[in-house]
Amino acid sequence: MSNSSRIEAATRQHVGATLTAAQIQELVKLSDPTSSKGVYPSDCAYKRDESGKLVPRGKTAYGDGVLEYVSENNFKVLPTDQIVRRKPMVVKKDAPPVTPVPAPAPVAQKKEKKAAKSSSQPPSATNSKANLARQVQ
Repeated sequence: MSNSSRIEAATRQHVGATLTAAQIQELVKLSDPTSSKGVYPSDCAYKRDESGKLVPRGKTAYGDGVLEYVSENNFKVLPTDQIVRRKPMVVKKDAPPVTPVPAPAPVAQKKEKKAAKSSSQPPSATNSKANLARQVQ
């Protein structure tokens, strides 16, 4: 569950009330005691502009606008019909699917024999034993 959805679920009984961040955190802990995630009321708090419209407090919205920012550390719980839902990221599905281009058929090439290079091949075990035997004698 996201931060805003946990706060929304915990504060539905307190619509219209002005709560502090600590009170909201306590309500979320009471509604889901097994959750160890942090609670950030300011992320889902929107403010009202001059026309009365709820807008995100920063450049971007971090979640749904469940709370209204009243003053520092004071948030008003919004009724369900006033909650500002954040637009989900939309992946364009209108683009036609890309058809794979068939790969050209491989052209047969003549294989050339390369001269064996002793330095390019690792020594074999038989050569190593023969060398060892010569060194011991």
